[in-house]
Amino acid sequence: MVNPFNQYLQHTGDTVKITIDHASFPVELGYTFTASDTGTLYEIGIRLPDSGNTYTVTLWDGATQAVLARQNIKVNSPAGFSYYDLTSDNTQVSIAANHTYVISVNTNPVNLPPAGKAVDYNIYDITRTDQANIFPMTEGYITYQYEYTQASYTPTYPGLLSIYQNYLNGIVDIGFSHTSQ
Repeated sequence: MVNPFNQYLQHTGDTVKITIDHASFPVELGYTFTASDTGTLYEIGIRLPDSGNTYTVTLWDGATQAVLARQNIKVNSPAGFSYYDLTSDNTQVSIAANHTYVISVNTNPVNLPPAGKAVDYNIYDITRTDQANIFPMTEGYITYQYEYTQASYTPTYPGLLSIYQNYLNGIVDIGFSHTSQ
């Protein structure tokens, strides 16, 4: 199984800078991806700075914008990914080769703070210190292509293309296993 963004960060750690972006409003933040082989998506995950907050992560069909999987995921640590195992409730998703999908997170926490406390919409900004592009990024059979966003307090399809390839926000990830040998 491959966790593309997690593995990318492990392989390029010395050339990637991750900083906190104190966003003033929530967004749906996602990445398009394709698989070069059929397979199964077993996990969806996030890495966000606010430990203890729970966020909604959605897998979308990139052509129809249909929701293929959606789970609330609690951030356990700002230094690592928190994944939801889709096999735990038999909601894993079959992935077709060369079809576009979107994995996204809504940065409005599901577990809102008590009344009178400010809501944090913090996300990470990811840049390459060598100014090289991050996307397209290929790890194993998965290629992440573009970042898309949409201002929203609730999960919605992220339809606005980010023009930057060497600067990303996030981080959202998947767990994919290919079918062929």
